Amino acid sequence: MSRVKRHLGRAALALAAFAATTAAAFGEHASIDLQVIGPDGRQQASADQEPPPGGVNPRPKLTVQSGDPLVLHFILTNVYPHGLLKDVTVRYVVVRTGKFGVKQAPEPPEGVVTQGSATLNFKPKSRVGARLAFRIDEPGIYMVRVDTQNTKSDHEHFSAIDLEVK
Repeated sequence: MSRVKRHLGRAALALAAFAATTAAAFGEHASIDLQVIGPDGRQQASADQEPPPGGVNPRPKLTVQSGDPLVLHFILTNVYPHGLLKDVTVRYVVVRTGKFGVKQAPEPPEGVVTQGSATLNFKPKSRVGARLAFRIDEPGIYMVRVDTQNTKSDHEHFSAIDLEVK
């Protein structure tokens, strides 16, 4: 293979990587940093997106004891640079799933420990967050999830953590 063809091949790969990175950056609209804090440790997750259902990143796990005081803490930052996102719903839920890695949580109210939502308008770089104390008294596997809805995009963002309650 000639040197010119090798250089063209490398340039094409670099350009494709740059284009993919740039397209992903411009297509994103939310960064969600989620933490679950317990008396013996904490776990954190960063934003993933759907589709595909359940996202592509493996979900982190945290093991706690039943009755432990727990804290759900999240910060969502609007990273969409092209203007106002209107009527975006930000939801959080702690729900029993029965096993690790469940792609979609059971429909509330089945197994819900706590849940909430807010519908907001997001200017570029605006942020919203919450800090919520809760307990889970029944042993099992649970999911803590924060997500967006109605971003008028082809995908939504979420962060999730699996909880094993012993």
